[in-house]
Amino acid sequence: MKKPILATALKGIIIKNSPWIDAHFLWYEDREKELIEKELDTTPIKEWRKLLEENPKEEKERYFDYVDEVMKRLYPELSEKERTSKARSSFFDSVIKYMKLNPNVVNRSVLNYLESLKEKYRLALITSNTQSALEKILNSINLPIDFFDFIETSRPEEKDDKRKVFDRFIQKHGKPKLYIGTGKESLNYCRENEIPCVYANFEGEEEIREVTSVHNLTGLKKELKKLI
Repeated sequence: MKKPILATALKGIIIKNSPWIDAHFLWYEDREKELIEKELDTTPIKEWRKLLEENPKEEKERYFDYVDEVMKRLYPELSEKERTSKARSSFFDSVIKYMKLNPNVVNRSVLNYLESLKEKYRLALITSNTQSALEKILNSINLPIDFFDFIETSRPEEKDDKRKVFDRFIQKHGKPKLYIGTGKESLNYCRENEIPCVYANFEGEEEIREVTSVHNLTGLKKELKKLI
């Protein structure tokens, strides 16, 4: 009999949120330099920074709006899919750059705990990172890609849409026994599709209605004992 699948996310659980949050700043800094070098308008970046100052919590939702505008200015000859792929690749480069400068962003205790569960469960990673970016990220923290039994990633031409990634995973492997996540979109998807889930709210973010949350590794262990 096959072992049940325990699925998790990468951001906010295995690795802290900060590399992805601060990578936005690194990405825009590098693209601003490109725009200036090409003598192009930097207005979209100025508008994004203004939004960030006024409504920091909304920045993530509006992030790709301004990315699209920047990429159109830099690469007008490329298709939308090509620009999206190029933007995502350069963004993940910024994530890795941040991680190399800040190696303490890895939650080693969480990794050790997940490894201890492998005797009873198959581990799955469901992430909106692309496969190539994920391989670079895992390599940068010395975690072999075969640590996970299954991995489902975003496609390079896709924008950040975790629901599409979940759909592909379930089509291939069925529903996991449990999903440990951090993103509202992922957890709501699980709730809507009757997948047991736990919100690993390790960084004190806003709670999500109707989803059980834990705030540290001790809490996660206690909750998982009830569910799995």
